[in-house]
Amino acid sequence: MADLYALVYVSTATRALSLEEIGRLLDSARRRNAARGITGVLLYAEGRFMQCLEGPAVDLAHVYDIIRSDPCHYGLIEIVREPLARREFPEWSMAFRVVGSIGAAAPDKQDALLAQRLAQRDAPGSEARARLSSFWTRGSDSIFDDLQDLSRERRSHTSAAAPKRRPGA
Repeated sequence: MADLYALVYVSTATRALSLEEIGRLLDSARRRNAARGITGVLLYAEGRFMQCLEGPAVDLAHVYDIIRSDPCHYGLIEIVREPLARREFPEWSMAFRVVGSIGAAAPDKQDALLAQRLAQRDAPGSEARARLSSFWTRGSDSIFDDLQDLSRERRSHTSAAAPKRRPGA
């Protein structure tokens, strides 16, 4: 797939969500994603979301527009957008895990598969997988590191792209 991309974002829930509410959100997301050929993972920790979506650029943009307008969260920040050679999570229209403040709670079967996928070392991993793995193992605290990295990267890119001023000009 030449037009395959991954997108990772973080956001904050507008209020504490019950597992029932999250279940309804996931059901809707899974149907929508399956119809658009989108796969991925949603992690939730202490009122914060980190989601990785992967799929064709046009379909990814459509789903991301829906997510951005969802009133159940705010402060959405895109952390990664990158082309992929292959999907990281081809088996899930949307895997989900509630992550504890210091990492993952006791795993079930899907969790074990997800943990294995995030820790996979046999193939070069994407930045998206690295960010999810950090959130998975360190909980929501990893978001602050991700945001600091992103801020430094954007400042570096901005200053490199800024026109150089000549002395005395």
